[in-house]
Amino acid sequence: MSPRAGNHKHFLPVSLFFAALWAIFQFAFPYHLAFKERYVLFLSDASWLSPYFKKPAPLSFIAGDWLSQFFLIPGLPALLTTLLLLLLWDALRRVNARAGVPKAALWSLLPTAGFAWLILYPEIPLAVLTAACAFAWLSALVSRIRPEAVRYAGFILLLALLIPTVHSLIPTAPLSKLSPEREYDYRIHFMASAGHWDRVEKMGLRNPHESLVTAYYYNLSQARAGKLPDGLLKAYQPTWHGLFIPVREGVECFRLMASTEALYLAGDYAQAQHSAMLGMTFSPRQRSAAMVKALSDIAFANGDYDTARRYLKMLEKTACYKRWAQDGLRLLAEESGRLRIRNDCRDILVQHNDYRTSLANIAATSSDGKIAADYLLCLDLLDKNLDNFRKDYDTLYKEKYKFAAVPMLYQQALLMTFDPDTSPARQLTEYGIERAALDGIAEFLKGNENLFRTSYWFYYKYAQPGQ
Repeated sequence: MSPRAGNHKHFLPVSLFFAALWAIFQFAFPYHLAFKERYVLFLSDASWLSPYFKKPAPLSFIAGDWLSQFFLIPGLPALLTTLLLLLLWDALRRVNARAGVPKAALWSLLPTAGFAWLILYPEIPLAVLTAACAFAWLSALVSRIRPEAVRYAGFILLLALLIPTVHSLIPTAPLSKLSPEREYDYRIHFMASAGHWDRVEKMGLRNPHESLVTAYYYNLSQARAGKLPDGLLKAYQPTWHGLFIPVREGVECFRLMASTEALYLAGDYAQAQHSAMLGMTFSPRQRSAAMVKALSDIAFANGDYDTARRYLKMLEKTACYKRWAQDGLRLLAEESGRLRIRNDCRDILVQHNDYRTSLANIAATSSDGKIAADYLLCLDLLDKNLDNFRKDYDTLYKEKYKFAAVPMLYQQALLMTFDPDTSPARQLTEYGIERAALDGIAEFLKGNENLFRTSYWFYYKYAQPGQ
């Protein structure tokens, strides 16, 4: 049988294999692939490209990083990855056929499948696949050399180049898990990054895996809409851990990057900047366009326009953030004298992860501290600390927002803090407690608890606060 006839014979299984790979990439793990973009910062600049040539396989690294920046485009990660794997398989097939391996087309699917599994990990750069393709095709070319001695010398040279290349491609960050839960977390992260907060809310309400990260983004969607206390207990809450992601030793890079968003929204720009810098530092190759964008936003909010300009000029040389960066630079050029600094709260020193102190300061001294106040009160409630809640409500919320309707969550909690030595009627009027809340707690105490599963009373009785 001729090689051409063998190729035709194996056309169907090979086609089904790559169709299945594409389907897995596109429908089962699209956001695992897309998250590779979060670990890349590629600038179209000669000074940025020059360091690539100080390590093995520079062209493979450049090609991999250049392609990765486009993984923000829906559908493209699955398509590009499948095409690269097809190129790898074709080169391996040619090498195996030259070596006389029977059914070379089918045997070449095994290493291809191995690379397909490996490339799903976000921490594994796409350069692994582009380098594999390059070495496979170079091997296919060397295998065609006629003089045997020259051919062997060519393979030895390729092996000598391969060893340092493999060493340089090993990621410094631990590999994350491949799982439907992690895929859901990556998906909600990208929905939030794209500003699709209605989808984030729906995904958070569903939260099929009871994920902390999904709960965190759901709470972000509620806080952005000004309804954090209203929506808090409608979805799964891993106690207060769904409000902020603590930054400590051993926290994976994905969570470091995500932790920036709630801090930024609440107005804690110092801790947000720290988280963004850590997210950049502990990314697999200490590069992240997403973190540069976050740092630019933080600098804008702080009124540090020179720093913001430097970050924007970097992003102007990227492919997918170029237009956003140009809009920011245009804003700085035309409106810099009229921009309002968001960070007008009193400066204090706080330890990282000391959310209570920071939020209390922002709520007390910022002209726009409503979100910080809600985060603080919800933090108290989810931690089941009613003493702190009552104190924070009285000092930071009660008078400042007395003309707004008191959220039902706060009403339910306030009823649990009333002073037994003070007139109940006076306290009900003072705190704006509605009849529905008063009737509700009476029904709850009668034993009709299942009617109030989204109430604070139910949470307070059954939730187990984390350490």
